[in-house]
Amino acid sequence: MSATISEHFDLAKMRDLRWKAHPIICAGAVLPTGSILLALSHVIKQGHRQRSSLALWAHPRTGKSSCIEALELIVPKQFPGAGILVHEAKRDTVVAEGSFIGDILLAMGYEAKLKRGLPERRDQLRRALFALGAGSSQLFLVIDEAQNLAAIQLEWLKEYINWLIKRRYKVTVILFGQQELTCKRDELIEVGRTDLHARFTENLMEFEGVTCGEDLLPLLKACDSGSEFPPGSGCSYTNFLWPEAFGAGFRLESQLPAIACAFELDSGAKRIDHGVIMEYVARALAEFAETTRSRDSAAFSPEIGDWMHAVELSGYRERAPFVYRRYTGPVPTSRSRKADQYA
Repeated sequence: MSATISEHFDLAKMRDLRWKAHPIICAGAVLPTGSILLALSHVIKQGHRQRSSLALWAHPRTGKSSCIEALELIVPKQFPGAGILVHEAKRDTVVAEGSFIGDILLAMGYEAKLKRGLPERRDQLRRALFALGAGSSQLFLVIDEAQNLAAIQLEWLKEYINWLIKRRYKVTVILFGQQELTCKRDELIEVGRTDLHARFTENLMEFEGVTCGEDLLPLLKACDSGSEFPPGSGCSYTNFLWPEAFGAGFRLESQLPAIACAFELDSGAKRIDHGVIMEYVARALAEFAETTRSRDSAAFSPEIGDWMHAVELSGYRERAPFVYRRYTGPVPTSRSRKADQYA
């Protein structure tokens, strides 16, 4: 909806009142990148199978949190009635099944009192998972920081899933982790747990950052159309931020070459082989909007210098380089059966 044809609210007034709350200005918009769209396509493909899994590893701050948020939005649309659970794995030096179950139930918002005995607690989790996906007998289980999972936890997870499969459920597991997730895959193979490797880490791929200008194209298109702020207004993000320019044909999509060039020029001596961290893309968009806010007009035509200034303000030049350090901390161990009974 163009600002010039708005009949139900004053966009100029709303722009002044809600500017700071805009998802772009807050650098918190959930928008698709090429990597997110690719990951979603793989998840959708796996979701049509009776039992499937996908493992994705990423460098820190490359946008996996945004991808998980996008999953929470897209799964209900693509698979009506399916349940989706997002659980963040913890790194524990001592692993107990009772605590593991409790953490998953907590992530589900389970309000009933947890049973004390382990068999009863297992039954609580199974029934809770069954209820979550009861709408279509389908469940998506997303585990963030999956590199923290011990092999025994994957074994427990396999047992819960098998219980659902026997009851004709479709179950898709998506593991998200940092680069150490590749070490976890190798560890499973080395210790002879090929059953767990086949179940959870066989389909392992890298979730990449923005490695080229084209990766930003879906994000910019979503700002121009397919987004809305304020809710119910009919205004796309671009329309709200630059209403006069938008009405005259301005689109962020057309700024792709300038944005890509600005990041490339601001890289300095640091390599960008791993892509641009999404945090800096979000910051740069926010800074660009802030610095050009007063210039909104039908003649608005930003230049490469505007984007270079925005990238500079994002802190991209001072960023720390990617450094991968292999985890050398304590190896989780399972408690005795007696201790685990009451965890």
